[in-house]
Parts: sequence; C-alpha cells; structure tokens
Amino acid sequence: MSRKVIITVAPTGSIPTRKDNPNLPITAEEVAQETKRAYEAGACVVHLHARNPDTGEPTSDLEVFRAYLDAVRDACPIITQITTGGGATTLGLKAEDRLRPVEELQPDSASLNAGSMNFGRKLFPNTPDMMEAYAKRMKELGVMPEFEAYDLSMVQNVDYWIRRAGILDPPYQFSFVMGVMGGIPPTFKNLLALKESLPEGYTWQAIGIGRHQIPMGTMGVLLGGNLRVGFEDNVYLSKGVLAKSNAELVEKAARIIRELGLELATTEEARETLPLLNTA
Repeated sequence: MSRKVIITVAPTGSIPTRKDNPNLPITAEEVAQETKRAYEAGACVVHLHARNPDTGEPTSDLEVFRAYLDAVRDACPIITQITTGGGATTLGLKAEDRLRPVEELQPDSASLNAGSMNFGRKLFPNTPDMMEAYAKRMKELGVMPEFEAYDLSMVQNVDYWIRRAGILDPPYQFSFVMGVMGGIPPTFKNLLALKESLPEGYTWQAIGIGRHQIPMGTMGVLLGGNLRVGFEDNVYLSKGVLAKSNAELVEKAARIIRELGLELATTEEARETLPLLNTA
C-alpha cells in the first residue's frame, strides 16, 4: 500500500488582497465554498484566517471566525484549523487576543508559532512564555497545536520549552514555512535539514511561499511529509497565471502526488495520522 499524503488548504491568509488575485475568498460563504471545492479536490485540512467581510482587511473579530467555522463545518467534514499568528504583525494583537478565537471556538487544530522573528520589516513576537501558555491551553481544550517553524532554531524551541518541560507529550505536528523574509530560505537542502531535525514519529508539512509553494511541497512529499497550498501563501497556478480558485492549487498538488505513485489521504485517514488531541 502506498503512503497517504495530507493536503492542507489555506484559502485566505492575512496578506493577499483581491488586487493580488480577484478570486480571493473573504466572506464566510465564500470561504466555505472555496473550502468545500478544495476538500472535493483532495484537501483534508483547512487553515483559516479571518477577513472583514466588508473591507477584506484582516480581522481578529471573534464573530467572523465563528461565522467561518460554522459555514465550513456545514459545507464539508474537513479538519479545521485557525491561526494564532495572523494578527500579530498585521494587527499588533496581544498574546491573549491571538489565542481567544481558539479558546472560544475550539477548532480541531490551531497554529502555534515556535519562535520570534523578523517577518519582513515587522517583528513577529512568539516568546517562550507565549509558546508555553498556548500549548498548555490548547492541551486543556483538546486542540492540536501545529508548530510553525520558520527556521531550525524553532524546532529546538519546541523540544526545549514544550517537550522537555513536559507540557505536551509527543509526537507533534510541524509546519516548515520557507520563503518568508526573515525566515529560512526555500531550498531543498534547508528542507532536508528541517526534516532531519525531527524525531521519528512526528508528522509535518512543507509550506513554500510564492513560487516556491509547489517545489517545496513536492520535496516535502518526497521526504515523507505533507504539503500546504492555497492563496495565503501563493495566488498563482503557474508563472504569470493567476489561480481561479484554491481548488485549482489543490488539484495541481493532487496530480503531482499521484504521479509520484502516492495516494491522497482522506479526512478520516488524516484524523488517524495527525496527533489530534480530541478524536471524538
């Protein structure tokens, strides 16, 4: 039996606008329909940021997150994940405000950024105290943290502040984000180093920014990991060609996975593979 690969779709993010791609979903209905199409194309996890339905600007509004999650859950049985980092650089949110949607809405999973960094020209603060507090609270809530690592040092952060401290038992789920200015450059050697920094039994995915989305994602699959696609990280289907939908990016990733002789994981299989804390 061939290995099953998990595709995550990130349909909105906090940086792209409709000037970048007019097909960017903004309202809860649009995000739910985009997610459903991506799910039907092979995605089994959705990573959500919230947007003001009137202006399209990033927002931390709890009710917008609630509307997104309700609409997505009504549309399809995909695994839900929301950000705890999206408002840090765009909105300057405090640590407790970044976590509030997770506490109130309890998705299947939430991102947990594994260290502070320069994110472009802005500071992206994720101190050890924040990491510890987020991990403890997510454990209490039964929400799986997905550790976002933008460099090798962040893998060490998780090992030291979370695993050795006994806050959360391994195995963990990691995202290796490559191509952000201030983070690790998107090269195959760097992705191999990130992958080899993880103990056996951990699950992970590759996230390439911009034109690196498909190359880094493909390399991630070849190395035994998974991948994320979607407008949050990249709005182009190919050079100079805007994607018509997030589903087009999922379909492209799915084709590559099948051409490599591998299979797409179903949502049910992903739930068995990922270290979800609430499997009910």
